[in-house]
Amino acid sequence: MIKTYFLDQHEWFLYGRWLKEQDSETLQNYFGNNTKDHAIDLLMNRITQFPNNHFLLIATQDNHWVGVTHIATHQQTVEFGLIVDPHFRKQGIASMMIDEAITWSRNRHYQYLYMHCIGWNTPIKKMCVKHKLQTKNMMGESEVKMKLSPPDFLSLLKEHSSNLRKLVVN
Repeated sequence: MIKTYFLDQHEWFLYGRWLKEQDSETLQNYFGNNTKDHAIDLLMNRITQFPNNHFLLIATQDNHWVGVTHIATHQQTVEFGLIVDPHFRKQGIASMMIDEAITWSRNRHYQYLYMHCIGWNTPIKKMCVKHKLQTKNMMGESEVKMKLSPPDFLSLLKEHSSNLRKLVVN
């Protein structure tokens, strides 16, 4: 069973460690280039410098990380970065994480969602279509820029019931 939770700030270093364990193709699909440990260290420094602007949604199976959604915030905008471990792809984990991240963002009154999609990463593009995230082609790359709906009873209930399920399971 896949479980999700937000990583506590004092454990953010685990995200950097997990990124460094990923294969080069996964990192290239995420960052858009052949990323080395130094670039991951720079990302982690940026995240820890502005802790109020970053959130890490972790997906696990049997206490093993299978995916991460990095949510970066700026004023009324959220930006998502999503990675699913290659061994766990095509199981709906990315869709589940995006859905949870969108609900979380709406319920905190963020108004806009942004995602950059690397041109050759067709799985992320398909997931965007599935979730009705309109992509705009930008010189071979794609990006999502969309207005989020404000929170409503259903989005609040969805997050609340998800949190209750997590408590019951734990």
